[in-house]
Amino acid sequence: MKPLKQTIRMATLMIGLLALSTAAVTPTLAEENVGQLVQTAPSVVTVAGNGLFGEDNGAALSASFRTPMSIAMHPDGMVYIADTKSHLIRKLFQGNISTFAGFTFSEDSKGFPIGTLYDGAANLSVFQNPQGLSLDSQGNLYVADTGNHSIRKITSLWVSTIGGDGVMGNRDGKNGKDARFHSPADLAVAPDGTVYVADTLNHVIRKIAVDGTVTTLNSPSKRVVELSPGDIEPAGDFQDGPLESAKFNEPSGICLDATGNLYVSDTGNQRIRYIDLQQKTVTTVAGHTSSKYASNSLYMDGSYADGDPAMAQFQFPRGIAMTADGGLVIADSMNHVVRYLHDGKVSTLTGTLQDSKPETISTTDAGASPAVLFQLPVDVAVDISGAIWVVDAFSNTVLQMHINKNDAGR
Repeated sequence: MKPLKQTIRMATLMIGLLALSTAAVTPTLAEENVGQLVQTAPSVVTVAGNGLFGEDNGAALSASFRTPMSIAMHPDGMVYIADTKSHLIRKLFQGNISTFAGFTFSEDSKGFPIGTLYDGAANLSVFQNPQGLSLDSQGNLYVADTGNHSIRKITSLWVSTIGGDGVMGNRDGKNGKDARFHSPADLAVAPDGTVYVADTLNHVIRKIAVDGTVTTLNSPSKRVVELSPGDIEPAGDFQDGPLESAKFNEPSGICLDATGNLYVSDTGNQRIRYIDLQQKTVTTVAGHTSSKYASNSLYMDGSYADGDPAMAQFQFPRGIAMTADGGLVIADSMNHVVRYLHDGKVSTLTGTLQDSKPETISTTDAGASPAVLFQLPVDVAVDISGAIWVVDAFSNTVLQMHINKNDAGR
């Protein structure tokens, strides 16, 4: 089995390689489309990242990242960022970026960092392509260490591995380190300390109990596709219904709602799914595509449409986050926009263009562009003020949106 599939390549590997070759991304404004905006663009400001490809610390707008992929926010104002291709966890606080955990112990022939798996003090620990981040009620930070196929926990004193042994696999266990994962991309921590994991390339949702026991909640996929003659690949699948028989396709975003149930960004199926842990059921809450896969296709076909959740369309949705009023913010990565699911409607929180799919438009200053779209939004978070934070992997920046959600989608 090949360790990486298309969505992982698109959102992590390919973008990282593009960034290596370009060193910096300078977005341009599609001026010919400005007059066609359907809605007023929200106020957006870049809060971290100068757009260059690096790991420079310091003043937030002068700091640099290498393909950031996730964000987590502490109520005290601390913001944690998974700097994926730097193999670091960075921290934004009071306008400054610093390294919170991880260090560069080695570099490749081109001078870029090499990751591996090593526990220890935060400044001596090592990660490999870390992605999803989540905080528990005590302020400990959990990391989906994607390249290490592991789940890590960062306390004030130490980094430890609580799930996985660094080897790709699909195995449950009574001890977290006996279990194996395959490229987990996101995770969520419940108030009681239970950790739920989007085990992306195993196409399953895993649970790490407080005692360390790892279990799989849904049915693994048995679907295979022939990408080219003789090239047979395991692939995800789709099925709603009882949790034990439900199926996913590269789930890459997960979050808990106020009732303790799970929303899942089912990336390869172009859908947003909901796991009711009490009823043990899985339903699709947003996303419309075909009822079956095209021949020899890893993924359902995605597109772009707002409106009724049952008819809305996405293009590789990734990170998701809840708002205080029970809405769900969605990083719709390959549509280059941020979407909002609330009150029986899917809307686009960034400016959209008439008679066309969203185009890649970005800003470096609040209000600098009358049409605020993103290059590759991969994760979102909502702070205590209600502002929405967006991680844009391709532009190596973190942005903040101030928006009147009541006006979204007009």
